Amino acid sequence: MRRIRIPMIVAVIAVVAASVAATIPAGAQSTGAPGVTKTEIKVGGVVGKTNPTGRPYENGFVGAQAYFDLINKQGGVNGRKIKLVAKYDDQTRDSKNVSAVRSLVEEDKVFAVLPVETQTFAGADYLVQKGVPTFGWNINSEWQKGPNLFAAGGSYLCFTCPIIAPTFIAQQVGAKKVGLLAYGSSPSSAQCSQGQEAALDKWGPKVGFTDRSLSFGFSANDVSAAVQAVKDNGVDFVASCMDINGEVNFNKALKQAGITNVQYYAPEGYDAEVIKQLGTELDGFTFPIDFLPFENAKESKEMQLYIKEIKKRGQEPGEHSLVGWNSAQLLVEGLKQAGKNPTQKGVVDAINSITDWTYNGMRPTVDWTTAHGPFPPGSKSCSAYVTVKGGKFVPVYNQPGKPYVCFSQNPYPATLGSPEYASN
Repeated sequence: MRRIRIPMIVAVIAVVAASVAATIPAGAQSTGAPGVTKTEIKVGGVVGKTNPTGRPYENGFVGAQAYFDLINKQGGVNGRKIKLVAKYDDQTRDSKNVSAVRSLVEEDKVFAVLPVETQTFAGADYLVQKGVPTFGWNINSEWQKGPNLFAAGGSYLCFTCPIIAPTFIAQQVGAKKVGLLAYGSSPSSAQCSQGQEAALDKWGPKVGFTDRSLSFGFSANDVSAAVQAVKDNGVDFVASCMDINGEVNFNKALKQAGITNVQYYAPEGYDAEVIKQLGTELDGFTFPIDFLPFENAKESKEMQLYIKEIKKRGQEPGEHSLVGWNSAQLLVEGLKQAGKNPTQKGVVDAINSITDWTYNGMRPTVDWTTAHGPFPPGSKSCSAYVTVKGGKFVPVYNQPGKPYVCFSQNPYPATLGSPEYASN
């Protein structure tokens, strides 16, 4: 089976610097089984419910609980039901993230930590040191720090490597000049923008201007210089490392200036609630995603099941709850493979032996023997693409039954003109 590496192509909009990288030898992994009794397994998670972008990271708990409910109705795993016993909000602060994961391990005595969905993951070092199986959203470079950290779609990010998606989209829409935007208060946002620039320098089209000085919640007056740069340089496509609110606000500023022909690469915001709120304001925005588009749910029974269960809980499908669902899926698989008397190390080792994990057809194939990075020879980057037309999400650039567009990452292709297509 062809093995595909899938880094999440998404802007990290954290307002704090990433922690210093750390490694831990495999022998330091926990061999115990805290939180495990004859009848249950305790887990807990931490999200950035309080965050500067207002995005619903707490929906990760909804997705995880929905999946656990299904498993528990079937009798659990080897007779043990999985109980989500703690839900922390780290308020998007390093100190709160560290204290939350410590509380999960030392006070709540959880077997595994999930979901982790936050713009800061300062507690990663502690979780690696303790060897706790941890699952969540791959928007933080810290996911690559240890073999026990499992982010949906793979646990490795390279922000300054060429980021293919914006360049590919720009070429597809026939863009002539690209403008790059990023938040000045976020080192990760700036690094992401550098990765976009590296890709454009390598494959084109040309960069018209870059502005990595924007702040969260900017007004039209705050971006007057960037708006003028769009005019002066003939920019017809904008790629950013910002949240969807930032991109929409910039688009409004352009329209106020009479500029209406610009299209966008949007790294974040593919969500049913977002389209309900913004509708046609998002026309011309294209999103790369590392999972099966909800519009293609008929291609995966698991995706259909997820959508059904999430709607039962009064929500529309979205990436945040999907990550929670996927996190729960992977933990359950690890528990099954670890046997009737699971240990934390046993679960970690079991997952890291899986070479063809697709979350039951919800994502491109992940090879967990290499998914902690860096990109091995022959690895590929695969994304689905969804654009907004008439206020609706529409999958694009795909082939029938093959929603993912794939490019080689090691080595990178000479051009982006001949992508591969994959079903998973």
